[in-house]
Amino acid sequence: MAESIQMRLPDDPLLLEEINLPEEMVQKLAGKMVFVEVFGEEESGTRQVEPDDYPLLIDRDGKYWNDYRPLRALHTGADGRVWRVPRRWLPGWPANVEPAIGSESAVSRELAFTEAIQMPTFWDLWEINIPMERVIDGPGMTEVEVRVSPPGSVRIFWRDDKGSVWRLPHDWRRRRIQLPAEEVLAAQGVPAEIAAEYAHKILSVNYHPGSLCCLRAHYRFRDGDGQRWPIRIEDCLVLGYGNATEGRA
Repeated sequence: MAESIQMRLPDDPLLLEEINLPEEMVQKLAGKMVFVEVFGEEESGTRQVEPDDYPLLIDRDGKYWNDYRPLRALHTGADGRVWRVPRRWLPGWPANVEPAIGSESAVSRELAFTEAIQMPTFWDLWEINIPMERVIDGPGMTEVEVRVSPPGSVRIFWRDDKGSVWRLPHDWRRRRIQLPAEEVLAAQGVPAEIAAEYAHKILSVNYHPGSLCCLRAHYRFRDGDGQRWPIRIEDCLVLGYGNATEGRA
């Protein structure tokens, strides 16, 4: 059952561009109040569905059931087309716990470069209006183009395997962080030998605010064996966006 609510969209047109809205909608809707239909999170196997529903489960009797679905917010445009709105834009959604991160220093000319980025779940990509068939297999770690325009507006572009280009949120970029002291790592459950090796180390981590794949208040860093360890964001020094060269501060 959907709940109809009214919400104000972001004032910044760049944020609307990042969810792949057409330019005419971006200009029309930036900062405006709109109605959205909010569908609550669904656990799998709780609702019988038709065979063309997605994602779905098939039981041993051949009946179709819904698979897991996250909370969804949908806005219907003037032409009747339905657009998805990120969950984290909804009123009352928990605020981002990260400190303010500077995007890029002010620039006098446009810059363009490539950067590695870890994609979140296909639900997160679908939420920014990329068709499900383009993201279901998920590209994992991939390269994106970053364009910085004066005075520092940042746009991220991802080209899928069909050659289509999509916008991604700027704050999906990897973070360059400095880990805390050995005793802080150890107090959060990091084994003593790893805490000693990684204390004060500068590295890059994945983080997608509001996504289904990241812990809201924690980063997760990988040790040499690929094991991921959560560490509170508040205990890290966030140095900015981008890929980091590992080393000690």
